[in-house]
Amino acid sequence: MARVRSYIINMSARSNNTIKRVEVALMVGALAFFSLLWYTLPVYGRQLSFDGQVRERFEYFNGLNKRAYGNHSIDAKGKKRGESDDRLLVQRIIAGFTYKQSPRITYSLHMYDARVWGWSLDEDDFIKNKGTSDEFVMDPYEEHFELYDANIQIKNILFNGFGAIIGRQKIWYGDKRIFGPGGWGNSIGWIWDAARFSYKKNHNFIDAWYGQTKTKDPDSFSLVHKHAYQGIGMYSHFLLTHTAALEPFFAWKNNLFHDEHPEERTIYYGARFTESDFHGLNLDITYAREGGEIGDKNVRAYAYVAKLGYRFKALPMKPNLVLGRVFASGDSRPSDGTVKTFVRPFGSTDGEHYGRMDIMFWANLVDNQINLYLQPTKHSNLKIAYHDFNLDKHQDTWSYYKYKNKPGNSYTHLGDELDFQLKYRVSKALSLQAIYAYFWAGDFVRKNVEDNNAERIFLQFTYRFKFNSIS
Repeated sequence: MARVRSYIINMSARSNNTIKRVEVALMVGALAFFSLLWYTLPVYGRQLSFDGQVRERFEYFNGLNKRAYGNHSIDAKGKKRGESDDRLLVQRIIAGFTYKQSPRITYSLHMYDARVWGWSLDEDDFIKNKGTSDEFVMDPYEEHFELYDANIQIKNILFNGFGAIIGRQKIWYGDKRIFGPGGWGNSIGWIWDAARFSYKKNHNFIDAWYGQTKTKDPDSFSLVHKHAYQGIGMYSHFLLTHTAALEPFFAWKNNLFHDEHPEERTIYYGARFTESDFHGLNLDITYAREGGEIGDKNVRAYAYVAKLGYRFKALPMKPNLVLGRVFASGDSRPSDGTVKTFVRPFGSTDGEHYGRMDIMFWANLVDNQINLYLQPTKHSNLKIAYHDFNLDKHQDTWSYYKYKNKPGNSYTHLGDELDFQLKYRVSKALSLQAIYAYFWAGDFVRKNVEDNNAERIFLQFTYRFKFNSIS
C-alpha cells in the first residue's frame, strides 16, 4: 500500500510542460469529437434527439450572502462583501444533442448558460489566489455559454460489460458526497474532461478514470483556459442483498495552480454502505480517509457519515424518520507540519447534504441531524430537517466562510438550522420546488462574526425537454 501511495503521489511531480501537453491533448480530442459529430450527423440523423432543461429560481437572502455572514456583510478578512439581503433571479439553461450511432456508441454534446440578476456580488468576489500567477475564478452563479458535455460513450469494448466515456462529462455516484457535480448551485461544481472506463455485470460495477476539472469563469471558455485540478478516481458498487450494497472508492487529487501556492497531492480511500429497507430500517454509512501532502505538510484526516432511519409504511404519507451524524476532522494545531482538516475529494457541497442554508462544507464539521421524509401525494415529497452544527476543533476555521475564533475564544457551536423542502412533479417535464431555511446563530458566530440569525428562501421550477428526430 505504501508503494502504491508513493507512486500515486509522485505522479504529481510531472513538469508543467507535461500538464500542458495533457491539456492540449484534451483540446485536440474535443475538436476531433466535434469533427466526427459533424460528419456522422447526416448519416444517423434519424436517431438524433435535441434535449435539455430550463431552470428558473428566485432566491431570498436575509442576514448573509455567499461571501460573508451577518447583516453588515464583513468577510473573514475584515472586508465588506456585497449585501446581506439580496433578492436574486437565477437562471440556468442546458441544451444540446444526443444521438446513437449504433447500440454500442452514443454521442452527447450540450452547452449551458448560467446567469444571475439582482446580485450584490460578482465574479471578482470569487477569484482564488488573487494577484498571483495561480489566480483563477470559481463563480458559483454565472457561466456564460459554457460547454456542459461533449463525449462519446462506447459499450462492450473487447468483451461484454466493459465500456468507456471519453470527453467532457459529469461524474457522480451514490449520494454524490465523494464524487458529484454539485448541481444545486447555478454553475456546475465539478465538470470533468476525462477518460472513464467501466466494467458492469448485473447490478455491480467498477469505474475508474483520469481527468481534469474545469474552472468556473464566466469570461473564459474552459477548453482554452486552465483546469483547476487533475485527478484519478475509482468508484465501485457491489450488491450484497436485494436492498444492501457496498461502495468502495479511491481518489487522487492534484491542484494545477501551484506556482506560488502549496501544491496539493492528496489521496482518499474508503467505502459507503447502504441498506434501503430491512424490515423498514434504512442505513447509510460512509467512511473516508485523506492522506498525502499539501506543500511540505503531511495530510492525515478523516470523515464519516452515519444515518439510521425507519420508514412507517402503514402510516399516512409513509414517514421516514432518520437520525444522523456527519463528521469531518478539523486541525487543533494548524501551524504544525501535519494537516488534519478533512476536505472532500470531488464531491458535491449541495444543501441536500449540509443544510439548505448552504453555508457548511464537509470540513472541520460536526452535524447532528434529524430528518423527516414525507410523501403527501403520489407526485410530491416533503423533507423537514433539523441540524445542530459545530466545529470539530475550535482552533480551526468555519470552513465555508473561513472565520476563526478571536484570541481568547474557544467556541465551537456554529448554530442550529431548520429546513423545509417541498418538491412537486407537475408532469414528466415540469417540476416545482420550494425551500425555506432558518439559521439560529451559535456562540461561535455571535461572539466572533456577528450577532444575528439568518434565513433563505428558494422558489424554483425546472422544465426538461426532449425532441426526437423524425424518420
